[in-house]
Amino acid sequence: MLMGKIRLILILTAILIAAIFLLYQTGIISVFPKSTEPFYFIDATITAGLHEHRHPEIFNENPSYLEIMGGGVAVGDFDGDGFEDIFFATMPSFDPQSTTDYVSALFRNQGDGTFLNATEEAGLDALKGFPMGALFFDYNNNGLQDLYVAGFDGGQLYENRGGNFVDVTEKAGLSLDGLCGRLPCMAAAASATDYNKSGYLDLLVVNNVSWNPDDETGYGLPATLPFKYQAQPVFLFRNNGDGTFTNVSEEAGLTNKDVWRHGNDGKGLSAVWTDVNNDGWPDVYIANDTTPNHLYINNRDGTFREIAVSAGVAELKSSMGIDTADFNNNGHFDLITTNLEGDMVSLHRNYGNFRFDYVTPSTGLIPSGRGSGWGILFVDLDMSGHLDLVVANGALLQALQKERENENIFFWNTGNGSFRNVSEAVVHFPNDVISRGMAYLDVQNNGLPDLVISNIDGSQMQLLLNKTRNGNNRIRLDLEGVISNRDAIGSRVYIEREDGLVQNQILKAGNSYQSSSSKSLIFGLGQSVIKELIIEWPSGNRDVLNDLPVNHIIQIREGESTGAPAEIVRIIPFED
Repeated sequence: MLMGKIRLILILTAILIAAIFLLYQTGIISVFPKSTEPFYFIDATITAGLHEHRHPEIFNENPSYLEIMGGGVAVGDFDGDGFEDIFFATMPSFDPQSTTDYVSALFRNQGDGTFLNATEEAGLDALKGFPMGALFFDYNNNGLQDLYVAGFDGGQLYENRGGNFVDVTEKAGLSLDGLCGRLPCMAAAASATDYNKSGYLDLLVVNNVSWNPDDETGYGLPATLPFKYQAQPVFLFRNNGDGTFTNVSEEAGLTNKDVWRHGNDGKGLSAVWTDVNNDGWPDVYIANDTTPNHLYINNRDGTFREIAVSAGVAELKSSMGIDTADFNNNGHFDLITTNLEGDMVSLHRNYGNFRFDYVTPSTGLIPSGRGSGWGILFVDLDMSGHLDLVVANGALLQALQKERENENIFFWNTGNGSFRNVSEAVVHFPNDVISRGMAYLDVQNNGLPDLVISNIDGSQMQLLLNKTRNGNNRIRLDLEGVISNRDAIGSRVYIEREDGLVQNQILKAGNSYQSSSSKSLIFGLGQSVIKELIIEWPSGNRDVLNDLPVNHIIQIREGESTGAPAEIVRIIPFED
């Protein structure tokens, strides 16, 4: 009798353990309680329906240079239903052993926490070339999110025609054919802003190196890392406002052909538009691999000047991913890049007057040196009002991944100018996942930033849902430009809280590693509320708003003329 009860208890215990394991694997529960750390996530990849999309497995022990560069991820509401969708830039396999036919994929957010593959329906199933980076942006101000896909053999612009995409690259004047010399352009990433305040978004395309697919591999490393290859330039395309673009790279001061043709300049992988001197005009910071990074300051006359060395942000490292934010709430946008294993992330604190200090060790970011960093994001995960930091890590090769500590890292912003590594208590990341691109989005319109990560070498993508429930207030702003570009990219928002803390964010299109995040701005408010909200639109319009509710999505449209007040279009409670 006793043995029978023991046997029954053991069977029930085994069933319970198996059930818990299944729920954890599918992302329904987390093994970490809410109280252990300031925020926590669940892996919802399977339950969301994203698990079947993968990058091809790399069979060759010595893969090509292009194969290991991975692919980015872009977030945008392509069908206009109010829920953010996901596009993965996926490179087809180079290896004849491969039996997979994975291609880049567009997933529609169903509004219930699940996604549906809409690639074919949207006309993107025949996407050309070898995609690397991706960017959603509204280039023609018609309210629809268009898609730019950067990659080897150049990039393509796909115009959104009501949920169906059409390749308009040639018509728009964005072909890169012949612009990089004898070999094709390796367009790694793209970033958009209205650099000349015309009311239309301009496009910056970051190119990496002149690479030949016939190059042999050797020494157990990709053929053969960027050192041997000639750098390629960045291209700035000015939006003409009629559906076409003009290459203004040279006249704007971003391309010096005499320099890059000798391989001494560039090898870019990512770029982010910011405003480092608070003059209301977009500046751009570019992450270069094995060559110094670039910081171009907007001269406000259609030209730029490069100041990375004098500003202290040039750094000769293997820079990959990039972001900008005011992490310490001092009113200035700071700069950060990821680097290969052995080099920590490079955080440069902005003190104003074009002066930056390297503060990685003093801010608690030394653990970032354990892995090879790619994607990177400043984002407030616990809604405290202090921007946290997430780093997507991944080795160059699967063999190296298993031997090194390359898990993705979560850093919590303590609020006193430093970070704390809380990765182990946030979520479990398998060590054999090789991450590259990363973006944030608000999957369920609950005002909590979720994360989507692009992994390579046969690994599934990852969707991490933010399940933080600490009682902190928050607000999500959806801005619409009228005189400014329709996406309101480049808008700067200040929030003064009742407790005295002043926060500010800039709306970006393109950052991290070959990726682009949500077009919404999410502000954490802690236990406080909003005293005053200020919007500085790209056009120069400035609005001051008071008496705004917390824990809502607030849709705001810019005034229709200079000096005209903005309109609050809609206030929507979070879907908690």
